Amino acid sequence: MKLVSVETPEKSVCKMTFSASPEELEAASNAVYERTRASYTIRGFKKGEADRAQIEADRGEHTFWYDAINDLMDKDVPALYDAAMAEHGFVAVDNPVYDLVSVKKDEGFVATATVALQPELNLTKTTGFTAECVTPEVTDKEIDNVLERRRAAAAELVPHKGPAVKGNIVHIDYEGLLEGKPFQGGTAKNQAVQLGSGRMIPGFEEGILGHKAGEEFEIFVTFPNRYHAKDLAGKPVVFKIKLIDVCVRQIPALNSDFAKKVANLDTMDELRAQVKQQLHDGKHAGALNHAKDQILTQLADASEGELPSVLVETTYQQQMEQIQQQLQMQRLSLDRYLSQIHETRESFTAKVRSSAEKTARVHMALLQIAQQENLVPTEEDIDKALAARAERAKKTLEEIKEKSDIPAMRRNEGIRKAADWVIEHSTIEDKAENQ
Repeated sequence: MKLVSVETPEKSVCKMTFSASPEELEAASNAVYERTRASYTIRGFKKGEADRAQIEADRGEHTFWYDAINDLMDKDVPALYDAAMAEHGFVAVDNPVYDLVSVKKDEGFVATATVALQPELNLTKTTGFTAECVTPEVTDKEIDNVLERRRAAAAELVPHKGPAVKGNIVHIDYEGLLEGKPFQGGTAKNQAVQLGSGRMIPGFEEGILGHKAGEEFEIFVTFPNRYHAKDLAGKPVVFKIKLIDVCVRQIPALNSDFAKKVANLDTMDELRAQVKQQLHDGKHAGALNHAKDQILTQLADASEGELPSVLVETTYQQQMEQIQQQLQMQRLSLDRYLSQIHETRESFTAKVRSSAEKTARVHMALLQIAQQENLVPTEEDIDKALAARAERAKKTLEEIKEKSDIPAMRRNEGIRKAADWVIEHSTIEDKAENQ
């Protein structure tokens, strides 16, 4: 491969164009074919027996191109890219974005790499920012809520001698029979079931109500029509039950015994004071982080200059991906979330884009400060960070180095150091919520 051109289509953006000859594309495609031929099943041939021409006739002449292009780009482009960056004195502030421009059998292929370059910002102010750290008061209700959660967590199962009622937790052995024969997944030993929870199929938990520990009996139920196991859906079955025990959850009282058990303290007053301090510490940490963010926002406001559009776009895409992942964890789609908060997609994405631009501006300002104040991480700093990663991952240093993005680590460490420096040279005033 070769570097065709280096352009700056806009300020602080570099675009490199690379090309590969038809011969290079052909050789790389053949290497991909040899590597992957065993995985292809083509009509009229046993798996792995079809030759390249037969595979391409069935799947298309492009079948091996894209893996071949990736192989060539991975092998040749990094050295070409690094040499061009060094020759032009460019400093990247993000990883390059690669695009395939064209690919033809008799022409080879053309690809581009677009990368954001460090902009020269006019930092009108880098120190002396001020922010308030307003820590909300801890209420008695918040303390009570924590204690109630601890009570629930400390609950014990105590045997109940009477008949089983809703809310009891029972342990049972059961065997399910479909047309008189056991079925897959229908048998369990010492299974815990909370009566009234609705976790078992309809009628199962209700069939246990009124029975006592030690009893053996049968429950007749019908699986729901939409049950996930098709062979059981809508079918009547019988469960043979052995009720091992019936238990109630006994929640401890809030007294000195409870304080001793959960916190090794002598009185409830001491426990409440401890919980209050823990809640205060958490709120203060959140308020302090908010104050630090305010200082960095002021730094962004004090910076003048154009940002690379590709950097803002990348930051925006990253923030949108994080939002989507958080919503997926809550089993929410973006559209449903927006309907819940009564916001249009246009206004929401505009806010995210504004946030992305602020984040990018803060990072660029901090990178510039890191260079101005000699806060750029040393090789020793990077080695320590890599060693810590290796220890956490229980891998060798060489394995971690191979998989780590060292330039990104260096940028991020510089940003972190500069952020600490700006905050240290600013003022954060602690205030109570009602002060």
